[in-house]
Amino acid sequence: MAFLIGEYECTLDVKQRIRVPAGLLSQLTGDDAGKFVITRGIDPCLYLYPQSEFYTEMDNVSKIQENSEEDRDYKTQFYSGTSVLNIDSSDRILIPKLHLLHAGITKDIIMVCMKNKVAVWSMERFSAKFMKMDATQYQQLSEKVRSKYGI
Repeated sequence: MAFLIGEYECTLDVKQRIRVPAGLLSQLTGDDAGKFVITRGIDPCLYLYPQSEFYTEMDNVSKIQENSEEDRDYKTQFYSGTSVLNIDSSDRILIPKLHLLHAGITKDIIMVCMKNKVAVWSMERFSAKFMKMDATQYQQLSEKVRSKYGI
């Protein structure tokens, strides 16, 4: 099981590649070393999963029945655009063009580790959504969400 932590700023190169930061690479061990599985995020971002974590997520999604159009649509959306990204000898991954369009990534990127996956945002979109939140707003959000789950 992966336990990914950290926040990393990166830049997309002209060939649509990101150099995976050493601090993140060092957290990929065993069968997870050397590759990620990429999916489109629910927000306008991308998710990078260590392969073992993606298999766990696939097991969860496979429990969803296909009896309703909504369920089928979710499964199709989840699986569409899923690819294995191999980390090359220069520690780079090639991001597919449709993924970049989904996330609005053109150059500057922030990678936010979220325990079992990495959310990859365009720096512009991340800043607009999260960096303008002041301490009071964050406190209110924290209290609302944590109380909802009893934590």
